[in-house]
Amino acid sequence: MTTRQPSNRSSKPNNTTNRFNVYQTRPAAALNPRQSYLLGHRGARGEQLENSAAGFDHLQQLHRRYPKQLVGIEFDVQLTADNKLLVHHDDTLSRLQQRQSRIDQCNSTELLRYPLQGNRHLLLEDMAPYLNGYQRIELEVKTHERSNYQRLTQALAQALLDPSLKPLPITLTSFDVTLHQYMLNHPVLSQYPRGLLVEPKFAVDTASMVTKDEHADFQPTMLMSTNAPLMDTALIAKRLGCQGVGLFFPLYDLPSQSSQQLLQSFRHYQLTTTAWTVNEPQHAKRLINLGVNYIISDFPSRLVTLF
Repeated sequence: MTTRQPSNRSSKPNNTTNRFNVYQTRPAAALNPRQSYLLGHRGARGEQLENSAAGFDHLQQLHRRYPKQLVGIEFDVQLTADNKLLVHHDDTLSRLQQRQSRIDQCNSTELLRYPLQGNRHLLLEDMAPYLNGYQRIELEVKTHERSNYQRLTQALAQALLDPSLKPLPITLTSFDVTLHQYMLNHPVLSQYPRGLLVEPKFAVDTASMVTKDEHADFQPTMLMSTNAPLMDTALIAKRLGCQGVGLFFPLYDLPSQSSQQLLQSFRHYQLTTTAWTVNEPQHAKRLINLGVNYIISDFPSRLVTLF
């Protein structure tokens, strides 16, 4: 997750149909809405290299041991120059590969040649073998200030229509409200469950807060990445046609009665709730007690027995 990048990009969404066939929204996975479940973050980025085959294999093995607790995965995709979706969090290769290459300026064939710390890059179309048996798959669609929404949504729809991916219980997530508007009006993507990701609009050291017992005193009126107060999140998500919300986890732990009011607003609009990125048992226990549906962790092995 971390962090959204603000956008002011081109083109308005439209309702024009195209060559894609429209099909019915897939039914929700058979999970208890009154229970909390665990998802691996970018595979299991605290235990294996993020968004890598090794990490995805590792999470599959853990899922086979704890199928009722660890029910799924979160991972990210970035659009390449040749309209493929690379399984990658950042929009450049600098953090993981010490290359300054921008993903949107590279073809997928070039990117797949680059070594990835003993692994290889994956495309979305390669992911089906790593997703077997999951009941929830949160696919975060990354955007940036250069994103072309029409290209991105067309590439995403094309990939998801692959027979290996089409039947999977995928929820499309993003911080980007404009992308959500495009997905809402897309004949294929609108048929998928979608989740609105939310974090504080202004800079917060989310990395340090992942492990600390104390965190910032967030207020219900604080401005979020949606450009609206936190308490407006449910209404915004519903207007965007979303079926769920995913919050930076301390946002669920508000002063006084605000946490319950926030959760009640999500339940009122029948929105599932996801918390990220939760790495400490005490934080996970608090979120489970609050009734958050899905908890995303870098360290699923550490938390899985809590569920």
